[in-house]
Amino acid sequence: MTMEHFDDETLMAFADGELDEATSLRLETALETDEALAERLVVFLETRVALAAAMKPLIDEPVPDALAASVRRMVEKAEAGPSRAEDDNIIGFRRREKPEAPRPEQHWLMPVAASILAIVTGVGGFMAGRSSVEPGSSFESALSAALDRQPSGSDIVLGQSEGLRIVASFVDRQGELCREYELKRQQESTVTVACRSGGTWVTRLALSSPRTDGYVPASSQETIDTYLASIEAGTPLSAEEEQRVLARRPE
Repeated sequence: MTMEHFDDETLMAFADGELDEATSLRLETALETDEALAERLVVFLETRVALAAAMKPLIDEPVPDALAASVRRMVEKAEAGPSRAEDDNIIGFRRREKPEAPRPEQHWLMPVAASILAIVTGVGGFMAGRSSVEPGSSFESALSAALDRQPSGSDIVLGQSEGLRIVASFVDRQGELCREYELKRQQESTVTVACRSGGTWVTRLALSSPRTDGYVPASSQETIDTYLASIEAGTPLSAEEEQRVLARRPE
């Protein structure tokens, strides 16, 4: 079966919420099986984020209906199993006892949907991929050590102006320990999901937004929940479970 080609203009129109519904549906279907196409789309989404930062007044405009509808459909497709057809548009991740496993060909569809969700809900910036928290500087060493040892709910001072709050711990489909944490700086807050691979904490998702005290914006939390569902993270570990997992020496 020959895969349909989508040119850059089509992907740009999709990222801007200006693509017609019929073509959007074909593109969403192609994204389920074409990882290279998904990677190309993410480039345009990152460009949109950069432009939004440079043209701040546009952030306050309503989200294009077409783009919002595409996000809902992509999340629903990636979330639904072969015999599941629920009507929910928002993933109630922390209410789920056992996450449904996405089909193998859809493992990259959820992160793409999460990236789009980060944009359409107004998150200031996002990173989806893999980058390591290498203990090179004193700050990185302190962050890595805190993720290795500190329980969820801890508030830790890192450096002179950074504050770390560890939110929760999970285990993903590969059995790796993952932790959600918030790093507060003077001007912004970054909510991150990092997973421990060997002795290194690997950043999987990071969302930055203007500094707010006391809560994580709902848009950021929805994006994080979407990503956690995509990696089949289990329910948050209890304090006892977390202590046992943290005590294990990484292989």
